[in-house]
Amino acid sequence: MTTPAAVPAVTPAVSGPPPEGRLAPQALDTPAARRVQTVSLGAGIALVGLGLGFLGLRMRRTG
Repeated sequence: MTTPAAVPAVTPAVSGPPPEGRLAPQALDTPAARRVQTVSLGAGIALVGLGLGFLGLRMRRTG
């Protein structure tokens, strides 16, 4: 069995702010962010309910 070689420690260089450009992150205002989250949560709950109802009807018909 061989012993592992020592690896020198590396300190990352300090970087500045991200460059401005097409892919720069942009913050949304608070009402828009809340509206998107609420719609997504409501749509997900509705789809789960529809899926459970569909499975319930399928199991009822086959049984």
